[in-house]
Amino acid sequence: MSTASFTLIGHEPRFTALAKAAIEGRVPQTLLISGEPHLGKSTFARYFAQLLLCENPQQLKNGTSCPCGECLSCHQVEIGSHPDYGVFRPQVSAAANASGAAPSDLVSSIIGVGLAREFSLKAQSSPLIGSRKVLVMEQADRMNAEAQNALLKTFEEPARGLTIILLCDNASVLLPTVRSRCWEIRLGLVDDGQIEQWLRHLDPQLDASSLPVILRAARGRPGLAWREWQRTHESDGMQSRLAQIEQWVDQFNQNMPVAALRFSGEAQKLALQWWEEDLALENPENSEMASLKGADSKIARSAVALFLDTLMAVYRARWREAASSAASERWAQGLDQIGKTRHYILRNANTNLALDVLFGRLLAARQIH
Repeated sequence: MSTASFTLIGHEPRFTALAKAAIEGRVPQTLLISGEPHLGKSTFARYFAQLLLCENPQQLKNGTSCPCGECLSCHQVEIGSHPDYGVFRPQVSAAANASGAAPSDLVSSIIGVGLAREFSLKAQSSPLIGSRKVLVMEQADRMNAEAQNALLKTFEEPARGLTIILLCDNASVLLPTVRSRCWEIRLGLVDDGQIEQWLRHLDPQLDASSLPVILRAARGRPGLAWREWQRTHESDGMQSRLAQIEQWVDQFNQNMPVAALRFSGEAQKLALQWWEEDLALENPENSEMASLKGADSKIARSAVALFLDTLMAVYRARWREAASSAASERWAQGLDQIGKTRHYILRNANTNLALDVLFGRLLAARQIH
């Protein structure tokens, strides 16, 4: 399939190994695909589901096969309507307001035992139109312990023809009893050259001046590259996030350490704004669900982590630009502190306090140097 190299940007070798296993009849019953956010885990899983359910898989020269991309099954998997393909993800819900109107606020990003049992029930049913069925659990690392334990029997005794795919950013938070029952594939960062090739395929008229900005913002993650490209080319000229943070850092560095609390608040506000923008891009027909009012701490932590990712990209660029100058050490130390803070926040540190301390130290370091 000619589009495969663009569908699986940077992950073709891992998919080839998986496809070979499938041809040899060694399809894993439970597959765990892990890696940083926005690497293409969902695309990888969907492409594999297409291969397993394809009515006319194409044989490749390397001895493997790929989905044809043209049959009814491939199309149904692509749009999520195949009767033997299901995707489960953290539920987004809220209590209806007093007037009975539809909920609009996100309040949970946890996968609880209720969704796990629904998944198990779906797994027990036989395929409807073929011999195979594929079920995907996105953000599986957001399952609580009760949900994970509820799925153990399904993992141990999967129905005939069933393939389960778990997607997660951090596999280490899954219970050992779950990980031991999975065939794990970890996706890594993608080379900038491959991302550039893919972007030029998407947009042959890609502005050369915007490409470095997109690649710096992406930092090896095709999903972020796509979102940055979409914002700058399809969102009424919306300023790129990297440009926003460049300006934010310039303003930040003009202040004294006492301003740390103000910038901490601004950072969280901007982080949630970005998260809502992403939700709106992913759900254009239901944009009212993009409100994060009342969102739980996991959503807030993820949003702040995305903000810190972009802040790290700016600090890394300025560290390189500073080269061997006196400012180089300050940017390097700041980059290290931001990375540690991101790590702590994702592991349940108090977000407000962590950001207050981070920005206080960054501003103090600027005064010292």
